Amino acid sequence: MLIKLLKIIWVLSSVAVIALTFLRYDPNSVSDIGIFLVYGMLFLAFPLSLVVAGLFALAVLLQEQLRMPILDLISSNYVGFSVMWLAFFAVGYLQWFVLLPWLWRKWKRRL
Repeated sequence: MLIKLLKIIWVLSSVAVIALTFLRYDPNSVSDIGIFLVYGMLFLAFPLSLVVAGLFALAVLLQEQLRMPILDLISSNYVGFSVMWLAFFAVGYLQWFVLLPWLWRKWKRRL
């Protein structure tokens, strides 16, 4: 029961991050709401969220070095926020609700 409650709280918190990002995003003005999205999901999906952030940073570096528009489709807009959120969400969900319980069961069997 506790696991289900934690899962619901985690999913609702993640949805709240993307919902607030969409509500506060104004395409007609300069906005830093993307920072809120990244920090919120970094926190919720920590520590594997650092891998996702590193992959996004690597993609930015590759774009600059190769001078190819790799990330132009997912810039700071609704599509970009959705892709970024989905990447963090998937990694966080797998980490907390698939990998960690599996490791816990495996560890308990050894005892």
